[in-house]
Amino acid sequence: MSSARKPWEHAKAGGSEHDELAARFVESLSYDTRMYKHDIAGSIAHARMLQKVGLITADDLSEIERGLTEIRGEIDEQGAAWPGWKVELEDVHMCIEAALIEKVGDPGRKLHTGRSRNDQVALDLRLWVDDATAEMDTLCVDLIAAYVSVAERDGDVVMPSYTHLQRAQPIVAGGELMAWCAAVGRCRNRIRLVRAFHNQNPLGSGAIAGSSLPLDREATGEFLRGEAGWTPTDNSIDATANRDVALDYVYALSMTAMTLSRWAEQWIIYMTAEFGFIRIGDAFTTGSSMMPQKRNPDMLELIRGRCGNVYGSLTSLLTMCKGITIGYNRDLQEDKRHVFAAHDTVRDCLMMAAAIARSASFNAERINAGLDRGFADATSLAEYLVNKGVPFRTAHQHVGAIVRMCDEKGVASLTKLDVADMKTVCDKIGKDVAEWLGPANVVKRYRSSGNAGLSGYKEALAVWKDLVGGHADAKEAGSVQASLFGDVDVSDEDEALITAYRELGRTLDDLPYTDEFEALYKAAGGERSRSDVLRRLMNMRKAGKLPRLGRALEKPPVLDGEQEALLMDLVIEHAGSLSLRDQLPYSEAFDAVATAFNARTGLQLSEHQIWRVIAKLAK
Repeated sequence: MSSARKPWEHAKAGGSEHDELAARFVESLSYDTRMYKHDIAGSIAHARMLQKVGLITADDLSEIERGLTEIRGEIDEQGAAWPGWKVELEDVHMCIEAALIEKVGDPGRKLHTGRSRNDQVALDLRLWVDDATAEMDTLCVDLIAAYVSVAERDGDVVMPSYTHLQRAQPIVAGGELMAWCAAVGRCRNRIRLVRAFHNQNPLGSGAIAGSSLPLDREATGEFLRGEAGWTPTDNSIDATANRDVALDYVYALSMTAMTLSRWAEQWIIYMTAEFGFIRIGDAFTTGSSMMPQKRNPDMLELIRGRCGNVYGSLTSLLTMCKGITIGYNRDLQEDKRHVFAAHDTVRDCLMMAAAIARSASFNAERINAGLDRGFADATSLAEYLVNKGVPFRTAHQHVGAIVRMCDEKGVASLTKLDVADMKTVCDKIGKDVAEWLGPANVVKRYRSSGNAGLSGYKEALAVWKDLVGGHADAKEAGSVQASLFGDVDVSDEDEALITAYRELGRTLDDLPYTDEFEALYKAAGGERSRSDVLRRLMNMRKAGKLPRLGRALEKPPVLDGEQEALLMDLVIEHAGSLSLRDQLPYSEAFDAVATAFNARTGLQLSEHQIWRVIAKLAK
């Protein structure tokens, strides 16, 4: 065991580093190293702020950034074998700081100025969750894409629906698949709201009460997330001691796990010999050690079983938080065990669910063989009578009597009962009733929005295909941008544009729909469209060819979580993805986004204000 003195324990004769059990008991290094990139990003943002307010020099900042960049490269390459991981230093934060000091000396010792591990940990967790939600967003869309692919192939298959596990109304397979798309889409939105709701910077809160040093917390937020950066948290005590971001994220994951568990249970039932509705790929089933005929849906069963693990993480977090006082307590160190475990479980389950769904097919022949059983078209017969002027409750009674008549006569379905027998119950029934009976007729008649028949599923399928296609386009555009923007040639015309931009002194995301941009556009000669000029500037910024300018003149308007989610949905609807938001300004698509957002929220935000919020959300 190392005898090195911990940098936070000089007021004591010794610390846990002198006792192997104590050192092992107190460490979190065994699980928090996955936050190293986020810790380094937070430290660089903090160092830049310290230099901005004069607490460290430009040379100090240069050394800190150099050292942290080298450390990140070393960890990227060596992973768990990086020699800087020392259990006696307890966690990822202190290991990185110790390695920095070893590399650069005194500048590294200045990094922790105005900072505590309490606000440092709170920030790192928020940054990690921010990235984790983006990953989950993609995985949810991947699963929706798998459901869409099955619906495109087997969506027209007519099948029974079930309530109480008893046959209900006829539907098509596409209708049920669209239900799972809606459920997973809701999980996705819930996860995205976590990201939108917790975009605040706790750095500057210190251990509990803040700092007497001239810290610029708004600048730290901008260094973290660009011009439309994270705003400071409201209260230093609350910022370091709450774990709402962990609770909200694991709750969102628990709801996702619950949705996956329900879907798994449904398909497990459909795969039984008694149903035989669905077949999945052999890779996702297992045999029996004794019974050679078995194709057990073990992967679906494991998805169903692992839901309980995620619930356990949520319960553990809630229990951990319920008994601690308002300031930081070491109990909170345990939060990451549960957040990481829940994330890993749901990530794996989403990936497996998408793979299973892509392999699945509906057995139309088996479904059709027993489709007439169970009087699933009884509700359609009642609605037929409603169309004849019979009050629904009366129609309900008449159809109940007709079903009872079928049972008494040994007739298995309404289509096989003579119309003359039906007329003895209600004289409004005529020969045209045949058009309302039989599952194949019923699924053609549904007309209410969101229905699970032919019209409803096809309308929904078009919407989900647009979402999936837009998400795929965004990912492809992102990969193309990575290769293009690394080497952008700057022409003489571009040099003039850069000069004009520098003279304005206003950040790029603060320019669209302003008088300053109009001046810039005129300086560009007016030969290209406004959209083209703005995109060229954005391309040069991504390539590092555009100078970094000061803050925006004003902050974006503050929206609540529902308003932010609505705006994100509108951007995705019209641009395909938030990552493609650069294509929006000065386009008809942006006009549609702005008009729809103001109409649905009752706000009267200007185009500039709406763009500023979009830019903030994208970062």
